[in-house]
Amino acid sequence: MNGKLDRKALPEPVFEVRAFRAPRTPVEEIVAGVFAGVLGVSRIGVDDDFFELGGNSLLATQVVSRVGAALGTRVPVRIVFESPNVAALAVAVEHHTDTDSRAPLVPQPRPDRVPLSLAQQRMWFLNRFDSGSSVDNIPVAVRLTGELDVAALQAAVRDVLARHEVLRTIYPEVDGRPYQQIVSAADAAPDVVAVSVTESDLLSHVGESSRRGSTSPPRFRCGWPCSP
Repeated sequence: MNGKLDRKALPEPVFEVRAFRAPRTPVEEIVAGVFAGVLGVSRIGVDDDFFELGGNSLLATQVVSRVGAALGTRVPVRIVFESPNVAALAVAVEHHTDTDSRAPLVPQPRPDRVPLSLAQQRMWFLNRFDSGSSVDNIPVAVRLTGELDVAALQAAVRDVLARHEVLRTIYPEVDGRPYQQIVSAADAAPDVVAVSVTESDLLSHVGESSRRGSTSPPRFRCGWPCSP
């Protein structure tokens, strides 16, 4: 014996043809559609096994996310491993939906002083120590070709601010307790300043702008070659 497999001694493989059964319930249709989308398969039957079709643990997380979103519930990923085919998973999900459905998200009344989230409290607390620090800045430099329309850029920035309240939220405090105050897009819009610099000095100007702390007024700057 040399440890090698004697392939001639193996029995001939027996192939089994399984009849296709289409989804019969709305939940089975949802599960089959999710399987097809995640695995890139055109047709999924109720007896098809997720892992036999090439699924893995990473793709299983996508399955539970999509199925949960479609049914308005949170589905644990272990259900896919316990019930890997469409029919079994549909039954398991239906049972789970009845016991773990989530309330729909609806708008809530806004108080006069909106409290800070936990993440905002952390950022506010750290900022009290060094309000001039740029440690949380995320600088972005974009190279454009052609003549820059500064007025159009200013209008585009204001449009983004108008659509996203968090970008125009300040954090005043009363008696040492901060709260969120949402200002208008016009008040929050930074000045777009055109600055003519040489190409050799461009990087230093970009670096200087990115190091501005929260005590400095926000500005958008365009450098070489930029025409005001």
